[in-house]
Amino acid sequence: MKDHALSFVVIPAYNYVQTLDVYLPSNWVVDATGVVRLKAQGYDPTANWETGMKDAIEKVRTGGAATSPTGASE
Repeated sequence: MKDHALSFVVIPAYNYVQTLDVYLPSNWVVDATGVVRLKAQGYDPTANWETGMKDAIEKVRTGGAATSPTGASE
């Protein structure tokens, strides 16, 4: 992460994930207050994933509702 100047927090959650029914990959968008605003599960073989995640993050950042790039949301 340091090589790419990323500043967000990554929490190792292996033990937590073992208690859930989750898919790989799983992605979460969490707002500044720690509330999960989007859960995206599963693989997207198209080029839409990166654009979709960037759009979802921007929507959460500006106070809107996020939409998953893979169709799953919460």
